[in-house]
Amino acid sequence: DVVICGASFAGLAVARELAGSGAGVLVLDRYEIGERQTSACGIPTEWLRVMGLMEAHRQTFGRLVVHTPHATARLELPWTFSTFDYPQLCSLLWEQSDAAFETATVEGRTGGVVHTDRGDVSAPLVIDALGWRRVLGHGYQPPDAPLSRGLEVHPWGAGDELEVWIDRRYVPAGYGWSFPAREEVRVGVGSFDPRFHVKDTTVLLAEDLEREPIRYQGNWIPHKLREATEDGIFFVGDSAGHCLPLTAEGIRTAFYFGIVCGRELRAVVEGRRTPAEALTRYHDFSAAHEWKFRWMLRAQRLIPRVPPHLLGGALHAMQRRRFVDWSFGHYLR
Repeated sequence: DVVICGASFAGLAVARELAGSGAGVLVLDRYEIGERQTSACGIPTEWLRVMGLMEAHRQTFGRLVVHTPHATARLELPWTFSTFDYPQLCSLLWEQSDAAFETATVEGRTGGVVHTDRGDVSAPLVIDALGWRRVLGHGYQPPDAPLSRGLEVHPWGAGDELEVWIDRRYVPAGYGWSFPAREEVRVGVGSFDPRFHVKDTTVLLAEDLEREPIRYQGNWIPHKLREATEDGIFFVGDSAGHCLPLTAEGIRTAFYFGIVCGRELRAVVEGRRTPAEALTRYHDFSAAHEWKFRWMLRAQRLIPRVPPHLLGGALHAMQRRRFVDWSFGHYLR
């Protein structure tokens, strides 16, 4: 009844929403579930709690430390942020579904028929949660595409602070980060300009923090919202550009839009909605967020143009309790 292509955050969130619906659901991915980590794996703690994923929790932080060349700001958050274990979280999400899974590389489609390296599969409801390549639709290729480039290393060790660097020494447009996760620290650099290669500066940041640059993982990160439906296919997660510009956060948005997509599909398989109605409703829901994504993209393009000494002053002003509570409260909602 349903074929879900992609078994990371978005695809698993869709499958989770279909549990108990009676639908035959097949999830396809070229890797085993949880095999290949795709992000720094950090999210507001409340998302882990509400979705029943706290077993994957690794470390919690009540503040965010932001460094610039001229100032450091310590923002006391109105909620906590947590890092988590990627394989375990994917396993927990999978346990909440009742779908079938097969390893297969999705290569494209013809109508509702999905072509893989192991043969073809078809279903009246098909979801592309394969990432920025948008394999089942009209894709694009870097570097001439609205993509950011991210790379991180995973040295063994511990840390107490959730830290971000806005520093042109590491990246002209973008930021660096250090996310401790109990027994390891995830150190990386993300560039809003896909032409800027981040390996050397990722190593530089790790060495500045006296961390060993080992265990690399990286990815392309979309920074522009795309159509959530195309030719009868549902797109969710990075394939729909469901990744916030400026922060490059894609986990919470993958859950958020994946849950909505899954509920629309559930209404179809339970006979409460037609596929055409579900496509329209899901498309309109995603599109209603476009103005928010557009303004965050404008901010993403503006910040690299701000002189570093002015950016430091702005960060100091942002430490005020009222501003932090308002801005981060809105961010979580």
